[in-house]
Order: sequence, then structure tokens, then C-alpha cells
Amino acid sequence: MKYILFLLFLCPAVLVQAQNADSGYVNIHADPRLAAVVNKPANTNRGFIGKVRGFRVQIYNGNDRKKASATKLDFMRMYPGVRSYMVYNSPQFRVRVGDFRTRKEALEMYNKVSSRFSPCMIVPDIVNINTVRKNKDNSNDDND
Repeated sequence: MKYILFLLFLCPAVLVQAQNADSGYVNIHADPRLAAVVNKPANTNRGFIGKVRGFRVQIYNGNDRKKASATKLDFMRMYPGVRSYMVYNSPQFRVRVGDFRTRKEALEMYNKVSSRFSPCMIVPDIVNINTVRKNKDNSNDDND
């Protein structure tokens, strides 16, 4: 993707002009900002962000969109650091929270929210995983 963007900027910004066909030299007139983009160091701490099979805690399942939105909003206020998702599977709205790799991780969240949101359950789902965030969390745990 980076290289496609590079080529898109390179094509209109570069003017290739041959000075002398016999000498074999080529003059390249490029935008100076192009060198900054090309020489920019790669961000190696970005990590892998992707989707894997995992688990979420479902805190609402019903036909009422307003109630589903209100449930999601209540959860977001109570747990601002945990992602929440509203899914529509005709005719049902479902509110699912968290991105957990294992059922054990999801069970911890389930125990926290089961008293406030009823009925709730742990469901398998395709979840978003960010390894950089996990590594930062683990390094903070080591320092405590």
C-alpha cells in the first residue's frame, strides 16, 4: 500500500528530461517533499493489527434499536476502555463488547457486567487484535 501511494505521488511529481541522448545522463526534477517521504524510517513498533477467532460478551439481544443503542451507550460510559459493537442480524440487534482471544478472558468481563446487563453471555466471534496494545499492557504489568 505504501508503494502504491509512493508511485501515485511519484508519477506527476517527477519530470524526467534527457539532456543529451549520447551521454546517457538523465536529469530528474522532483518535488523536495518526495525525499522526505522516501527516507522516512519505517515504524517498527506498529505491530500486527488483525482479526482472529475469539470471544465477546453479548449484553443485549432484541428487536428494539433504541434499547440496543442505550445499552451500548451505558456500557461505554461504564467501561470507556473496552470496545463495543452493535450488530444487526435481521430482525435482531445485538450488542457485543470486548475483543478476547480466550474464553477465560471473556469470562472476566462477563463476571463484571452480568449483574448490570441481563441476560448476557459469552459468544464466539471474529475479534480485532492489536499486539502492540497487548505488549504495552504486559510491560506495565511487569513494572508493578
